[in-house]
Amino acid sequence: MNTSDPLQTGDAAPLEIPASARRLLRLVYIMGVVLVLLFLTLIAGIIWKANHRAPPAPEPAAQTLDLGLPPAADIRAASLDGDRLLVITARQVIVVDIRKNTVISRVSAGP
Repeated sequence: MNTSDPLQTGDAAPLEIPASARRLLRLVYIMGVVLVLLFLTLIAGIIWKANHRAPPAPEPAAQTLDLGLPPAADIRAASLDGDRLLVITARQVIVVDIRKNTVISRVSAGP
């Protein structure tokens, strides 16, 4: 072996690591610590999300729609097709959009 070789592995000479290798080794240690901290943060975030769920949204209040029928009106039939409701009375046919809660049309049968 050559006496000027810094990486001698004999009993007399200690093992010397070059400065660039020491910097890389330090960088590997730092990245390992950061990786472990990020993993622990991820686990803590999952646990926090599982314990702090948002409360369920309340159901909307029931909406009422006045069809404008007289108090003694006789409803003969009602039929639902998709989001349209057809109400048949003795004198009128009323079409209601139940999504918008509005009367779409009225057809009168006579005076």
